[in-house]
Amino acid sequence: RYELKDFSRFGYIGIFVVNFISSSTIFLPLPGAVSVFIGGAVWNPLIVGVVSGIGTAMGELFSYFLGYGGRVFLEKIETKGGWIRKVEKYFQKSGFWTTFIFALIPLPIFDVIGVIAGAVNYPVGRFFLAIVIARIIRNILFAFTGAGIFG
Repeated sequence: RYELKDFSRFGYIGIFVVNFISSSTIFLPLPGAVSVFIGGAVWNPLIVGVVSGIGTAMGELFSYFLGYGGRVFLEKIETKGGWIRKVEKYFQKSGFWTTFIFALIPLPIFDVIGVIAGAVNYPVGRFFLAIVIARIIRNILFAFTGAGIFG
């Protein structure tokens, strides 16, 4: 069992790693969010938010590349409706803001957005930029909330 003081030995690198691993596993974001919340009480909440936001964004690339690799499978199962092309057109038009908004909201369904973005060949640079900005903002808010409650 860890006490809050034991958590501090891992530092900002620990916050980065926990958030990277947490977001690279599909549908398991809880340890990352908790580390940001508690980390904000232990260290500088602004730095915790930035470091964890970058780690989370990098981890989310796993779901993107899972979707990117699954594109061939989707094309094989698609029926006459052409829904892949419709989603692809939507992402080309509104993918940045869709990604940004879903990355800002603390819901585990974000992995689905990553898979879809990869499957429709949405540019990985734009996908990553939307996530990193949104997750830094979100995690700064989490860290300052943790600092306000536990600090």
